[in-house]
Amino acid sequence: MVIAVAGKGGTGKTTVATLIIESLLSQNKKPILAVDADPNSTLGDYLGMRYNCTISDIIEQTKGLRDLPDGISKPTHLEYQLQGAITETKGVDLLVMGRPEGPECYCMANNILRGYLQKISANYPYIVIDNEAGMEHLSRKTTQNIDHLLLVSDPTAIGLKTAKRIKELIDKMPFLNIKNRYLLVNRVIDTINQKEAEEITGLKIIGTVPDSEEIANIEEMKDERGEMKDYSHLFPFLS
Repeated sequence: MVIAVAGKGGTGKTTVATLIIESLLSQNKKPILAVDADPNSTLGDYLGMRYNCTISDIIEQTKGLRDLPDGISKPTHLEYQLQGAITETKGVDLLVMGRPEGPECYCMANNILRGYLQKISANYPYIVIDNEAGMEHLSRKTTQNIDHLLLVSDPTAIGLKTAKRIKELIDKMPFLNIKNRYLLVNRVIDTINQKEAEEITGLKIIGTVPDSEEIANIEEMKDERGEMKDYSHLFPFLS
């Protein structure tokens, strides 16, 4: 199952991605590959995981695979480097994409990266992708097959209109294979006019997340035993 989270910056995408991962863990659904595709690269912080390098670092260091040791094929070298970029913990592995590409063209590197991600995805029954604001990561075709795409919005008109624009952008990407698209409204103080929100975005609301200091502060999301609370009820498609 591949789950991608996207939306306007500041709507709580990383918080939602973290809640999804913790919900899967609470149901003993693992191993999970967590892909941080946001240049801010904070998913590891939310999960309490540290990483040594990003995929962008590797591509940049090899100048798009143009600067490699003699006698090593480009795919072999990059795959070896990518394997070292995966941070492994019990139940969750983390892969960080890093900052956006520079002005140089790294087409070959991205092609190998796409093939590598498709290859290792077979090892993970669950993949959760925290996308950057907008859909730039997906537009580079790094990830194409998605079971559930959650567009996260806050309950403001601007947030909902942004979710609509991202949906329209997705509609122009025929190469993306997205089975289900949902709207998840975050930071709802009281209630939300679900019908109006769905009319604005053209998306079905799968659920809402309350405006909660407990949820906003990841450190407070644990119970008295130090274990994560179960938020799986927020994501019915996980059951």
